[in-house]
Amino acid sequence: MPEPNKWRSEVRVFYEKTGMAKYISHLDTVHLFTRAIKRAKIPIWFTEGYNPHAFLTFAMPLSLGVESYCETVDIRLMQDEDLEELAVRLDNALPPDIHISKISAPRFSPQEIAWADYKIIFNCAEKNLSLYMNDILSGSEITVVKKVKQGRKKVEKEVDIKDKILRYIIASENGNTVLNITLSSGAQNNINPSLVINKIAEGSGIDADRASIIKLKSYTAEMLEWE
Repeated sequence: MPEPNKWRSEVRVFYEKTGMAKYISHLDTVHLFTRAIKRAKIPIWFTEGYNPHAFLTFAMPLSLGVESYCETVDIRLMQDEDLEELAVRLDNALPPDIHISKISAPRFSPQEIAWADYKIIFNCAEKNLSLYMNDILSGSEITVVKKVKQGRKKVEKEVDIKDKILRYIIASENGNTVLNITLSSGAQNNINPSLVINKIAEGSGIDADRASIIKLKSYTAEMLEWE
């Protein structure tokens, strides 16, 4: 057994957050996982000090209303465990719309996240929308209003996100217009896909609130799948 207050290993929990779970806030997701880990009897390490709490590190907070197939949370274990069996136990302790896909040793740090794939579904399949969308995304600049840090405050500022879009494909799927797009991600240069949706909605007349967003994968700067 490890010494008191010494953790044995750090592992990364990969999970999907879909369906009604997309309306669970990030803070509530933290609480949800804390309770699920306790129910699953996972020997997790607790921080030390006056207010010890379960060690949980989420790579990137997911925006409310966004589904994802590639969310992660890092935990520290107090003893060696069979990770496949651990994944089953944790999955059984979580609500149906949050599913554990695997648990493994971390390969990259959260700071190495640089890009993310998104699938944005617009609830219409008009040809004009596809053409307009392509005109916007292929332009020399794409100016949006984004909240940025100014000192200790966040202020709204017009920024050009053209260089924050790596690639995109526009397609028709089940009567909807679908935009598959790779956006800058990570703590330093994160682009929320809602900025792209709002830009498209400005001149197309579509209802931005009816567009669905699914996060598919995260990558490093070298376009290696982040895991």
